[in-house]
Amino acid sequence: MNVFVIFPPGLGGHHLSNLIATDPRYYSRATVEQYQAAKKYAHHGFRRGFDIRQLQSFDNNVLCGHFGNLYWQDRSLFEHIQVVIIEVPKDKNSFAYKRLQSYNNVLPDYIIEEQRCLYTPEVIKRVTGISDHWTIPAERVVNETSPVELLIDMHYDVDKKTCEKMHTEWIKTNLSLV
Repeated sequence: MNVFVIFPPGLGGHHLSNLIATDPRYYSRATVEQYQAAKKYAHHGFRRGFDIRQLQSFDNNVLCGHFGNLYWQDRSLFEHIQVVIIEVPKDKNSFAYKRLQSYNNVLPDYIIEEQRCLYTPEVIKRVTGISDHWTIPAERVVNETSPVELLIDMHYDVDKKTCEKMHTEWIKTNLSLV
């Protein structure tokens, strides 16, 4: 199976993809050491987004990007696709909402609401035909508390210790940026 994580910019999609890819079923995307060396992003390794040119196979990948990346991607190359959607934050006082705004140069409410409608299972299914999906609130990713338990509930066999370390490094760096 291939997992496509889609998210509005600034909501930790690369980070969530790296955590999911600690599941032994998938090709690894990042290490704790890369997180410790990085100062802002979780964009590690060559599996950065939907760039498929360097994939070793068209199975067992965790890819990530924005709505357009999934929409324009030649999905016929992949037999089994699951989509994980990071939803737009609902709480305007949350760290996730502040990060979304800071990464997008303060979006007007209209664009936020448009993205809230775009990043939904219904829209993904309508435009891609993919019905195997999970949704995760942005507040569960961009938060001091790791989303590891949620990923386990989503049936990913993630490496809890590695994920906790990655998340600690990622959130520590990102809390200071907003």
